[in-house]
Amino acid sequence: MAHHHLLPLILPLVLLILPSSTHATTKAMFTEPLQLLFGGQNLTDGDLTLSLSNDCSLILYKDGIPAKDFNTSTTTSSCALLVTQNGQLDLVPDNELTPTQTIGKKTYPGRYALLFINGNLGIFGPAMWDNGSTDYILFSGNYVTGSGNGDVVIAQNGKVSTVITKKCALAVKDDSANKTIWHSWPTSDEPTECFLELKSNGQLLLQRYNESGVVTQWKGGYAAKDNLYVCLLRYYGGITIYGLKTWLYHDGSSSSSAAAAAAAVVAEKIKMVTA
Repeated sequence: MAHHHLLPLILPLVLLILPSSTHATTKAMFTEPLQLLFGGQNLTDGDLTLSLSNDCSLILYKDGIPAKDFNTSTTTSSCALLVTQNGQLDLVPDNELTPTQTIGKKTYPGRYALLFINGNLGIFGPAMWDNGSTDYILFSGNYVTGSGNGDVVIAQNGKVSTVITKKCALAVKDDSANKTIWHSWPTSDEPTECFLELKSNGQLLLQRYNESGVVTQWKGGYAAKDNLYVCLLRYYGGITIYGLKTWLYHDGSSSSSAAAAAAAVVAEKIKMVTA
């Protein structure tokens, strides 16, 4: 039986519901599936807009005022921006295969994401874990709790959702087909309350209480260095954990450290952000 009075203070779950690449307006870009931002298009989140002009000029606006000019431009009539598998941003003019301009330092090959986080813009990756499904979101240091009385939906993205089941499992469901795409193992023998935490080292833990104290029911990923991590649910049902690689823009309202950035997110007490 769970000891409710022993449960930690449950911090709010911060959910970024990220649309597919077919949507006209997005809050993020990923290497897989590859997404392109073409000249004349924008990435927008709240008061921030990353705008790419046809001449390859990339500028971040805050409340319509330039906040950061990446000093990129060409004489071509068209351009596209993409996130590379080395964690950089490439600007490719006139549909050419060779980029003419690159933003950021080359790092380990992998899957990367360009994300708006709490009024800042950064490159995250490489992805350090996924659930093996054909990306669900927690910030490192956040908890979300389930219930022994029934499944609790903790994230939704289009036709897929992530739930903590009443038997303490993490599951991804296809709501349109009413079927489970993936779930963690093992499950508890009886219905029980448990909670999911993304640790500051990037590990995802599903835990519950018994008479002996805290029991880890399941864990995803592996322990890495302390950082700001995010855990994403993508529109196709996959779950992936990304760590912050570098901020491209930081508003300076809080410390640039990953821990302070995560604390600022929690302090905002945002339950869900939709896109």
